[in-house]
Amino acid sequence: MPRGILNSNPMYGIYGYVDYWSVDIRRDKVRTVKSFYFNTHGGREGALKKAQAYRDQFVRENLPTLKREIAQRVRRDNKSGVAGVYFREEPGGRNPMWIAMTRISPEKSVSKAFSLGRYGPRARDLAVAERQKQLEQMAGYASRHPADGSTFALL
Repeated sequence: MPRGILNSNPMYGIYGYVDYWSVDIRRDKVRTVKSFYFNTHGGREGALKKAQAYRDQFVRENLPTLKREIAQRVRRDNKSGVAGVYFREEPGGRNPMWIAMTRISPEKSVSKAFSLGRYGPRARDLAVAERQKQLEQMAGYASRHPADGSTFALL
């Protein structure tokens, strides 16, 4: 399959070349690649079976990262020190507030704002607590391929 187009579940992470199959999977920013040559693994079909067996074993031993773990990573441009919590004010310093925001799924985001005018210095702490509540709504593994989602249950 061309890069950017997902393989079917039986071919997930497996790419075909002239004389070998390649298993190519990333887990937590680490890329693992292993080749299965036709001439040393019993031909095209034999090499494919070995590649699939290797891939299946690798995927069982190296689960994708939980969505919640990724959402808790602090980005380089974060100024609050807490992932998903940021400070905003209108021009001229009006209406300052701390905001907790979380993308629960591709279709659903939740956010809640805490105004300094209403909550005073507690506003940041309330936003941090709200962010933790929002993270509890996240479930599942961060994978873009259906084979990962159907293979694993959230433990």
